[in-house]
Amino acid sequence: MKKILTVLLVLAMILSVPGLGVFAAEADETTYRATPYAEGASFDPGIWMNKFDEDGNCIGTNYVIFKTAADIKGFGLPKAFAGTSQNDQDATVRFELFKFDTDAETTLKGTPVHSEEVYMDGDFNEGMHFRLETPAPAGQYLFRITQLTGREESEGVAHYFVLPICDLIYGDTKIVFDAAGPFSFYVDCEKKDGVTDYLVALDGNDTQVDVQPERTIIKRSGDNAREITEYGIVTPVIPDGQVLYTLSLVASPTWSNTNGDSDCEWHVHKWTGDYDESIEGRTVASGEEIDHADNSNLTLKFGTALRYGNRYLIVIEKTNSGKIGYWQGEDEWPEGWEFYDFGSELDVSPSIKGQYALVGDLGPEPTEEPTKEPTEVPPTDVPTEVPVTDAPVATDAPKPTDVPDKTDAPNVTDNAPKTTGGSSDKNNEKKDSKGGNNIVPIIVIAACAVVVIGSVIAIIAAKKKKK
Repeated sequence: MKKILTVLLVLAMILSVPGLGVFAAEADETTYRATPYAEGASFDPGIWMNKFDEDGNCIGTNYVIFKTAADIKGFGLPKAFAGTSQNDQDATVRFELFKFDTDAETTLKGTPVHSEEVYMDGDFNEGMHFRLETPAPAGQYLFRITQLTGREESEGVAHYFVLPICDLIYGDTKIVFDAAGPFSFYVDCEKKDGVTDYLVALDGNDTQVDVQPERTIIKRSGDNAREITEYGIVTPVIPDGQVLYTLSLVASPTWSNTNGDSDCEWHVHKWTGDYDESIEGRTVASGEEIDHADNSNLTLKFGTALRYGNRYLIVIEKTNSGKIGYWQGEDEWPEGWEFYDFGSELDVSPSIKGQYALVGDLGPEPTEEPTKEPTEVPPTDVPTEVPVTDAPVATDAPKPTDVPDKTDAPNVTDNAPKTTGGSSDKNNEKKDSKGGNNIVPIIVIAACAVVVIGSVIAIIAAKKKKK
């Protein structure tokens, strides 16, 4: 009897030590397990964390931000995948829970509420569970996973840990993931009267944009991977009241490239029915993916740019020497999707997932790029309108017929308001009938000459007087 009690006491002590209770634990009657996936979901290896820098250090990490309506008793993964020591691919992984503060960058500079490092030697098919010694208050948190084991010196050895994925039932309104993409997780909450949904909308989220769960559009078929150089995806018509919020190439491969060289950029245009013509049109949205991790989702986030009532062309282009691609999808896919390689339509599809958002009425749609300058630029050296009072009075100015041509001298009457009703023929008739008045300019010029000569003589006389 004493031996039995001793064994039970030892087991109780083991289970009470943080870090040793990482195997799956079922929620009890005081605990509610909040999951962003449906009951009975199946989990596949999806996000590979074995990403290394040039020195072989592992830099693979991912996180999820969520908010609970009740105190948190624990958190975990429904399943996990890892290499084995037998193949020299085992890995140590750190799991951390942070109280959210302002943004992800600020949050990760703080001290975690809970942190554990776990040695992984093979898959955890029953999942991993982390208990908190003291429940954390209800609120917004960040759950981060980081692979610590780096690349060995020997060629070709890559220790790995892989996060599970499945179709999720919540969108960005309630859960937000790091760039590596969505993964499956759960949170154990203290049961609370009156609470029906334990995962609630994140602080500051726009309630007008209701992001729907990510769903599979085309399933993967086999192990045929294709490389991307310039790859085009044409969407069906976006349904009324919705936008295409994200699109992901599932487990996009880089052919084991771990040197951080797999980069690409993407841009979106309205689909006109012709590939080249569409690319020449206005860019609706654009972005880039830097250092894409092998076999992780390549997720393009569009926000509200891809609006209802339109079809769009999404072009993905490789931007450096690293390989990046997609896994071939099923032979039959939903109507409206089209796929292109360098502008030529393909008869094969990629494995893709997508996320729509309910937005209601977004108002008028922009049609063209805004012009950089006004169509008419007012001159900067003269007023746009010359006040009538500032111009010479018509009766004081020389009559048009008496003034020399504009090519001979500036015409001061150019700044005066133009007379209405006068034609060039009538002006010519006035010029002919008043030819005798041409003597007036000669008299004026002669008078000016006399004044100039007199001034010169006066200056000479003054100089002689000083001497």
